[in-house]
Amino acid sequence: MTDRKCRWLIVIVFLSFVELGLLSAVYTERVRSASSISQNIQAVRSAVVHISKDGVCQGSGVILSADGIVMTAKHVTGGTAGSYTITLDDRETEYSVKYVIEDKENDIAFLQLDPNGATFPYVELSRKDPRVGDMVFIGGSPFGFENINTFTTGIISADQREFGGPFDWHCMVQTDAAANPGNSGGPVFNMKNEVIGVLVAGYNATLNYSVPVARFRDTIGDVRNWFRLQRFRVVDDKPAPVVQHDRYGVPADGTD
Repeated sequence: MTDRKCRWLIVIVFLSFVELGLLSAVYTERVRSASSISQNIQAVRSAVVHISKDGVCQGSGVILSADGIVMTAKHVTGGTAGSYTITLDDRETEYSVKYVIEDKENDIAFLQLDPNGATFPYVELSRKDPRVGDMVFIGGSPFGFENINTFTTGIISADQREFGGPFDWHCMVQTDAAANPGNSGGPVFNMKNEVIGVLVAGYNATLNYSVPVARFRDTIGDVRNWFRLQRFRVVDDKPAPVVQHDRYGVPADGTD
């Protein structure tokens, strides 16, 4: 073998090892990312809940405090009185709701559980605004209780999106993590296991919109004080109107 051929052979072997090393690094990173997502989900899943009213599936929510303050979308509570049941991740543990506060401006509602001495797992709201491209994951009950606490992953596809209908928002966070009817009110998490948004609407399973927590995160202390006053409850003496809704609960006819 000539020296020239020998040098070429060495180069080819070297490049082969480099390629194998790069492929191994990519594979290792994918495994590491998958493992990290799994750890994230395990860390928060006990705080994600299913919400029903008068025995009917309403949507999803997340616990924000040890004493049982649950955050969800306002259209999940629907502006009418009813008997709420909050089901935890084990599919068996249930709690009733004492009080409901609704924030019509942001399509957010807060429910105070009746803890009966229990202390609840909870998550924190993010203090940092999300960026386009950040990885996220969503928890909730797509299509109802049978799929309680299903998790999907994706990225923030866009921010400051406009969303019409009854709210005329210009601040929505758009994500491509899969979501479906029943996910309404469910949390959108960043990779620090903090809630960055509340799912409220969508065009299809992978084009959905969330209200960013920046719109209301500084009012959580007020919510706690209002619940301590124990005088805020959703009350409506008239029967709830029958309203057609789109995939995520926003009234299709533009009413609220």
